[in-house]
Amino acid sequence: MRNMKKAISVLLTVVVIMSMVACQSSPQGTSADTPIGLSMGTASLGGNFFTMGASMAAVIIDQLGYKAVAQATGGSTYNVEAVHNKELDIALTQATAVASAVAGTDMFAGNAIDDVTTLINYNATPIHILVNKKLGANDITDLEGANVECIAPGDGIELSTKKILPLLGVPIEKVNLEYSGNRVQASSRLKTGQVDVIFDATGKGAAWIADIYDGGKDFELLSLTEEQMQILVEEFPEYSKMTIPAGTYSGQTEDAVTVGNWTTLIAHRDMDEEVAYNITKAIIENKESLIKAHSFFTDLAPENIIDSCIAPLHPGAERYYNEIGVLSK
Repeated sequence: MRNMKKAISVLLTVVVIMSMVACQSSPQGTSADTPIGLSMGTASLGGNFFTMGASMAAVIIDQLGYKAVAQATGGSTYNVEAVHNKELDIALTQATAVASAVAGTDMFAGNAIDDVTTLINYNATPIHILVNKKLGANDITDLEGANVECIAPGDGIELSTKKILPLLGVPIEKVNLEYSGNRVQASSRLKTGQVDVIFDATGKGAAWIADIYDGGKDFELLSLTEEQMQILVEEFPEYSKMTIPAGTYSGQTEDAVTVGNWTTLIAHRDMDEEVAYNITKAIIENKESLIKAHSFFTDLAPENIIDSCIAPLHPGAERYYNEIGVLSK
């Protein structure tokens, strides 16, 4: 555990500098004698993706000896595009961004992507519709005119916002989209009232949400109606109905019912099969170490890929899941 924390600490310290430097070797068709360098896309500084990516990179370094570097990025949509362009080797993304890329919709309209593959699904992430009480919103349709935080263009939060609001009767032009740049700035602007609401697909009990929620003094979690959830699930197959139970956040007295999706680790289909196999195996089989680094790894399980992959499995990952009998279940 001490080595794990040390590795993560080092990664978090150097990641911004290292993200400016290209990896010395590519995992696309690498040779056994060549040191393998991996760039891992996460999201903005201060968010869970960044910490989880650094934790995974530490496992990859520890278990495989690869030169893995977690990089702060623009988030899910950016990561899918960067893996497609081979600017990143692996990346974390919300399944909703993968679905848009595969279908060629939303920010990928007219530019469907078919070369991004799945390595791992984990961390079921309910969409937290965190709303400032001053709005007096009882339903999502009450959000017209609100200042809605999107973090950065291409972030999964922006994508969720642009998918959910119009489908449920709130045209995007009827809200003000705000881009604070990262979650640290977004948190500050939410707490000072400059921003009213955020749609964040994140794990239950997320620290940054808890900090903003702060006992429910100024914020609340808005629930979707059964009809609204059904509309979203039918339109977007990556979504499932989810509940954020009462008590998840201090001062939360009622369940918040919403939709959510998996967090997915993706790679380009050209990644060397053995490299993809090794990465998948190392992460799945080091769950306990990862949980110690971040609680969102609690639901990391090979079974998560059954009937839940928006992008196809990478052949290397598929070989691992076949070996352990998951795909025959």
